[in-house]
Amino acid sequence: PSKMPYANQPSVKILELTEENVKFVIENTDLSMANGVRRIFIAETPTIAIDWVQIENNTSVLHDEFIAHRLGLIPLTSDEVVDRL
Repeated sequence: PSKMPYANQPSVKILELTEENVKFVIENTDLSMANGVRRIFIAETPTIAIDWVQIENNTSVLHDEFIAHRLGLIPLTSDEVVDRL
């Protein structure tokens, strides 16, 4: 019987661990497993963003939707949210 790549026992080696970052190496697994771990990290990382924008009077050449979208792309930080974790 052929061995499936995910049937191996994966190993994780932590290279660096700080309050803001972790660097690690995953070995003996396939790409889908590593991608699954990546997606979990992204989903579990707390984020805040501008969700709703109301523009009263737009006199620029840019559409309201474009401005609202650009505002949503601004990375925001909150010490209050970080302190609750």
